[in-house]
Amino acid sequence: MSFVITSGSKQYLVKSGQKFVVDRLKNEEGTEISFDVLFSVGDVKKTTITAKIVKHQRGKKIRIVKYKAKSNYHKQSGYRHEETVLEIL
Repeated sequence: MSFVITSGSKQYLVKSGQKFVVDRLKNEEGTEISFDVLFSVGDVKKTTITAKIVKHQRGKKIRIVKYKAKSNYHKQSGYRHEETVLEIL
């Protein structure tokens, strides 16, 4: 069974038992969260899905580079995005 859920302003296609990454949630690790189902594929008509927070982590580093030719200007910065790993129950 596949379900479409929303977290924040994004939609995710998930299956039961699947682990997936969303933007950082304020709840603690080990707690269960319920999401509203927008669309379900198959026979089952569910309105909510529960997921367990597995862990909080930081994502891959994103680099931002600014460069201007012929003026010896180059600047580099970056950040790591905060993420939460969820498991569908």
